[in-house]
Amino acid sequence: MRGWQMLISGILVLTCGINTVGCTDAIKAADQPRITFEGDPPSWADSASSVMTELEQWRGLAFTENLQVTFQPQDDPNLNGWYNSETKQLVVTTSGSDELGRGVMLHEMFHALQDQHFELYNLHLQSQDEPDYDRAVSAIIEGEAMLAVSELMNYDFLAHAKLPADGPISERLFENIFLYGAGLKFIQTVRDEGGWEAVDAVFTDPPQATALILNPQRYLDGERSIAPTDVPLKEGETLASETINGEYALRLMLARQPETRPLLDSMDNSYMTDTVGVITNNNGDRIHRWVIELTTPNAPEVLAEGIKTSLAKDLGKVPSLETDNNLIIVEW
Repeated sequence: MRGWQMLISGILVLTCGINTVGCTDAIKAADQPRITFEGDPPSWADSASSVMTELEQWRGLAFTENLQVTFQPQDDPNLNGWYNSETKQLVVTTSGSDELGRGVMLHEMFHALQDQHFELYNLHLQSQDEPDYDRAVSAIIEGEAMLAVSELMNYDFLAHAKLPADGPISERLFENIFLYGAGLKFIQTVRDEGGWEAVDAVFTDPPQATALILNPQRYLDGERSIAPTDVPLKEGETLASETINGEYALRLMLARQPETRPLLDSMDNSYMTDTVGVITNNNGDRIHRWVIELTTPNAPEVLAEGIKTSLAKDLGKVPSLETDNNLIIVEW
């Protein structure tokens, strides 16, 4: 099983120092040193102990165990640091700027604080067999940590978390914007609604679908998972299996193609659920029928055509398309 490993990409550019936000006198530093270092610590590592205290004051939770931070040169240009919730290893690389290094250290320390209170490894064990659920869990973990960076370092991450209008995009970039950007907005919305107590509850009763991350109000209204929509069958057809792709997968498919990327903004919160059914027909042929259910009474034709265009690029052939009230049905 993998532990949680935090990734910060080049879109994270930190520009200022750490400032205390929302402090409380309820948490006090321990008498003994709470942090030790491995490797060659940079000069800014001297602030590590005060960063721990600021994180405790900001979040209202105390570190229950001491931390060990390993400093090492950067091997992967896309990996500036990580926290592994299975091994408890916390690593910060030292090849970037001081501002970036301090931001990475804060981010990874916050993951350790989360882990000590909410057992991140076990949280991922619960979701590991369902990709859309697991990605939603990752979003609450990363979103809260990025909110800490944003507020304690006065860094407007959302101003940078945007897809380019033109040209290809990597799945890594798309995923980072979702995990850190949509995750941040989800946690911020929950906190604004119910305070940190409501955020605590998210980790004990997490959203099980990316659609709920992208539309926090559905979570606040009581939804925790999304049910598959019905796959219509024709005479003589049998349903062999069905799976939910999830809103993240649908948006990624549209984002891959520059011509369909603008549809992401027009989707708003119209996605309700979806199901891909594998069907056997009268001739024994297996076909796929993807049913996307929207909240709007009439499926937008431009969105339906965009889904058809994007899917054709992935499949290498043009699927059939029909709309039925609030359903988009694609078949191949």
